[in-house]
Amino acid sequence: MSGRIRTIKPELLDDAVTAGLSDSAFRVFIGMILLADDYGNLRAEPKYLEGQIYWSAIPEKSVVDCLKELSGESREGLVRLYRVRGQFYAHIRGWSKHQKVQHPGKPRVPGADQEDS
Repeated sequence: MSGRIRTIKPELLDDAVTAGLSDSAFRVFIGMILLADDYGNLRAEPKYLEGQIYWSAIPEKSVVDCLKELSGESREGLVRLYRVRGQFYAHIRGWSKHQKVQHPGKPRVPGADQEDS
């Protein structure tokens, strides 16, 4: 994880979709941006995310509920959740539009193209 720089743009606060998120889901989304590999993919096991994002706090809303909110159960959400070999992962939609990775490393997790059928 060292050496990676992620940019959180101020426009994120002006975006209607992110402005409509619960405080917990917004915190999880920011955490997911920081945890993602250079391709916008990350582990999405709820216990893993809870440990990484809420290591010194008690979440007001479960990470499972936040993931449902972020994936947009009835619409296209900010993240796409998927499984590979029974493990949960997420892809942050619009990643390449918002994050400019100059020297991408090897993917750290399987991509959505490897999703279980």
